[in-house]
Amino acid sequence: MSLFQVPGSKKEGNNVEKCANDVDKLVYAAKVGQWDVAWSILGTPDAPKKSYLLNAIPQNRRWGVLHQAVYWKDPSILRTLLKFKSCDSDMKAKKCESECGATGRMNALEIANKYKYTAMSVILKNHMLNSVREQHIPTFQPYDGYCDNKGLCLLSVTLSSYKKAFHPTAVDPNKSVLSILSDVFNDICRGAGRWKAVQEVVADSVYAVSVEKADDIRSCIDMDSFFGQVIRSYTNENNSIYSYLNMAFRRQRENHYCPTGDDLAMGPYCVMYQMLLLFWKNLAAESRITYRKMMLRRGDVDKYTPGTRFVWQSIVSSAVRDEHTHAFPTQGPVGDIAIIFTIDNSTPCVWQPRNIEAHAEFEETERTYPAGAKFLVTNRQERNEEVNVSLKLLGK
Repeated sequence: MSLFQVPGSKKEGNNVEKCANDVDKLVYAAKVGQWDVAWSILGTPDAPKKSYLLNAIPQNRRWGVLHQAVYWKDPSILRTLLKFKSCDSDMKAKKCESECGATGRMNALEIANKYKYTAMSVILKNHMLNSVREQHIPTFQPYDGYCDNKGLCLLSVTLSSYKKAFHPTAVDPNKSVLSILSDVFNDICRGAGRWKAVQEVVADSVYAVSVEKADDIRSCIDMDSFFGQVIRSYTNENNSIYSYLNMAFRRQRENHYCPTGDDLAMGPYCVMYQMLLLFWKNLAAESRITYRKMMLRRGDVDKYTPGTRFVWQSIVSSAVRDEHTHAFPTQGPVGDIAIIFTIDNSTPCVWQPRNIEAHAEFEETERTYPAGAKFLVTNRQERNEEVNVSLKLLGK
């Protein structure tokens, strides 16, 4: 069954509740060595089922399936896991103490080395040497046939993995992922106990890429400062949070979704930032023109033709003043052609970019779109090796 299908029907909704049970069951089965149970959920490398859960570490666990396979010292299990297209051999453990000592932020190879499991180390080292990382991840997602539930699958998998923190009550399978996020945000804002529980898992997720930023988030003493720190942590484009978040969102695809360990590790932070951009009233929606500059390859530039409708899968920065427009990092295809987008944001909708100036690390007129914003290309001109593209924000 799809992550986005209402159980018992062909209607698109969500399957968060079922996947929450599956991811808990999967990682627990790996922990206790019940690999028949794990295969019943993952399927096989040739016929995968829910292999997008392979790199997930649910809220109540510190290691993932691959780390547990190392612990069991069974080469056949490890080799089978590594054959899954979705398997990320570099996925990191959460902050934790194991019988061999601290294993936080360690991948499976590092854990194998720490335990001195030589045979497992050799398998992992050879696999990582021969692995080819995906390099070309497009910024452009076609609009036709696009569905928010499918397109924002990182958020759905995260809600499943961290259901206790984000949605402790039963999830209505008929609701869209955006409706679920609205419910979660409203619930968080009702009491200290709720926002603090979310604060902890968000800080824990950021620990995987920045100990300093994790500490900054965890040290916030009230809800608004927590919300502001989540935004501030993103706005320094030189830090790893910016890079990891945008890569995680851009890797989302409706078919054959293969999130990496880093993608899923950042999931709680991605969910929190998306909710702030959609629902936090302290961030005013911008209806004026904004500008965005990117450096792309010719093949990617040529996708932006008049009449084309598309979706930007990641959180996207723009600026109200064109002098503040620089080549925002894309964490996707990069090239030598400058493309400047002039964006009409007059359509009232949840996708209008939010004014994050009050919480940004740098003083710029930054306006930020939630992941999944949709646009129409209305005009395009090329002059002096620079491409100027006019966009109109779409409401649906």
